[in-house]
Amino acid sequence: MQQGNKPVGNIRFEGKPPYTLPVAQNVTARAEVGTVEVTLDVIAPGKEPSIVPVKVQMTVESACSLHSQLQPAITMAELYQRR
Repeated sequence: MQQGNKPVGNIRFEGKPPYTLPVAQNVTARAEVGTVEVTLDVIAPGKEPSIVPVKVQMTVESACSLHSQLQPAITMAELYQRR
């Protein structure tokens, strides 16, 4: 993973997919040329937990698909939270 031109660490996936990241503390999205870039700020495990950004590039079609799935998922998560 890089921040600017400075390497800030490595991400290693272990086990079988799907891989699970820590819960995102913050999420942002922005348009790029032909793609949507989503940045998830997650807590990196280690001696002193720190929040690191993980960027995911997706096609516009994938971003639209995610958008249509979010509201129903949010509604269900809120219902589970109220129980």
